Amino acid sequence: METALNSLTDEIYKKIADRILERKNKLGKTREQITDDNSVQLLSNIMHNKRIKNRNPYLLNNKMSGDIVKNLNFNSSYELVWGSNKELEVIIEKIYELSLEYLQNKNDANKKLVEDSLLNYFPYAKLLAEYNYAIEPLKPEVEDLALAHNMAIKHLYFEIDYIVQHEHKKYFQNKVTRNLPTKLIKFITKIIPNILMDYLKNHGKGQTIYELISKIVSYENEKINEEMANGPEWFEHQPLGYSERPITEIRQEIINTGQAYIDAIINGQAETDPFYDDYPIINYKNY
Repeated sequence: METALNSLTDEIYKKIADRILERKNKLGKTREQITDDNSVQLLSNIMHNKRIKNRNPYLLNNKMSGDIVKNLNFNSSYELVWGSNKELEVIIEKIYELSLEYLQNKNDANKKLVEDSLLNYFPYAKLLAEYNYAIEPLKPEVEDLALAHNMAIKHLYFEIDYIVQHEHKKYFQNKVTRNLPTKLIKFITKIIPNILMDYLKNHGKGQTIYELISKIVSYENEKINEEMANGPEWFEHQPLGYSERPITEIRQEIINTGQAYIDAIINGQAETDPFYDDYPIINYKNY
């Protein structure tokens, strides 16, 4: 995770440098028109993404940030550091994805928060339940589970993207880049969990569906194990219900009804959730 965090931080620094150089060239300003004579060389280092340990270990400092924002017509230091419009959206989504990965690698309440939130993409809830509880050869393929997991990450972001963006701006608005890696970790471990907790207060259906599917799969397992243990001759002498129907027939009816209910819920989400409009090429029914 440290490698991923460092990689993201390096990308942010590079984007800042590119943003400043591009704006400078667009406005046709010299370095002297942007900052004072004593800081011209530092500005040059910043525009070429050079971080000097004893001068600008986090690329920008408050003085240079102020000069650049004022003289290159940025709206704020937040825009200078994070960009705007599509560029801002892309970097925040990367922070979100890193946040989930980071939190899922922790054995604490935050890991469960992420996992429970992802279950609200119902195809993933179904495959995860089957993967955890079905017996071979009824377990889904690992590749299918991984695909559904990735789609669940996208689905969750579709649900909370505006909140993540709002909280990101609120948290980083006046922080520039000092101790940026540490601040990113704090945002990931303090702010993202709060967002997920609020989300789950009103979006807990995925957990219920996961538990329901798990029970149905476990019930199927009981049927399979009993039939394997008793052998073919058992079918002729199996117990009957009060209506004199074979127990296996009654049990299969319950299983079929449960599977039909699950399919209806998943198809219902595919028909009504606007997220699915953004990913029309995925054949959800194959899950």
